[in-house]
Amino acid sequence: MRRFKCTVSYKGRNYDGWQSQRSGRSVQETIEAAIGRIAGNRIVITAAGRTDAGVNAHGQVFHFDCDMNLSAYKWKGAINGFLPDDIRIMDVQETDERFHARYCVRMKQYDYRIQLNLYDVFSIDYAWQCPYELDIEKMKEASRCFVGTHDFTSFNSSSLSEYPDQVRTVKDIVFEQDGDLLKISFIGKGFLRYMVRMMTAQLIEAGRGRVMPEDIRRMLEEKSKTASGRNAEPQGLTLEQIDYFEICALNENGMVREYLDGDILPEGYELKELEEAVRTAALPRIYAFSTRHSQTILGFLEVTDREKGRFCLYDESSRRTAESLLDQLREWAGDRGLSESFEISFEKQKKV
Repeated sequence: MRRFKCTVSYKGRNYDGWQSQRSGRSVQETIEAAIGRIAGNRIVITAAGRTDAGVNAHGQVFHFDCDMNLSAYKWKGAINGFLPDDIRIMDVQETDERFHARYCVRMKQYDYRIQLNLYDVFSIDYAWQCPYELDIEKMKEASRCFVGTHDFTSFNSSSLSEYPDQVRTVKDIVFEQDGDLLKISFIGKGFLRYMVRMMTAQLIEAGRGRVMPEDIRRMLEEKSKTASGRNAEPQGLTLEQIDYFEICALNENGMVREYLDGDILPEGYELKELEEAVRTAALPRIYAFSTRHSQTILGFLEVTDREKGRFCLYDESSRRTAESLLDQLREWAGDRGLSESFEISFEKQKKV
């Protein structure tokens, strides 16, 4: 079975969100119908995340598996041939089963656009037409309350029964203004349902002088689904882009992957240095060895040269998990142009 990674752009105005549903029209089912017509059977696609009704995407990503003998280039043209004008496949790449559109996300960027001052009929599909005077500097000041790691229970509609852990990290919030168009970019690994729109709604309130930064901090501290209670209009929101990290091997117990923000790093290394080595395929380079679900760092894999690498384990008890990944790692090494007889040794490493 072959796996394809697709990047898609769409306008959300005519859809009831990304996810397929019993009633209404979704982006997902529209794309699945197109792929199904080509494949001759139902193909389920898996996306990086769900967008709500009316929300746009410039760089949504999904993957699907199919054994048809079509190149990535031909898949792109064929799918677009069956899609409406407001959904467009921008890129298709053949990948491998280690890639997962949802689980391999390093960072997402959502942009919220606000049309200031005069109503603009040409931007109504992607920008909220703001009828109020906004103080942008007050909005910037208020946005700093959201940056960092917080419990966002008060700023999303996901139930606590479905997502008991509602702690998320907002890496940055960036403001850009081009004439009367204001763009607010929210950057983070993951966001809960309505989280960006609820944060945006309070930033708009701050711009109107109706809330202060201390009010936002109080809402965060309340951890209550009734603390915020506002959603910015959906058409202003666009899933702009998604950045992925490389996975070398994984199973239910563990994985070998790129190092991510927040990981415990090997002694003497910085994250940017490790990321650059992976990006340029430099030798030597180092990957994190972690558990699959909790992402607890168990050690690291160092690719020392084209012929060999070494597993450095923080605890000998994780060796069996590491050994269960060896066959995948040898396959990965071959795919990346390393030796087909790639050898991996084991050694104990002190955890920093």
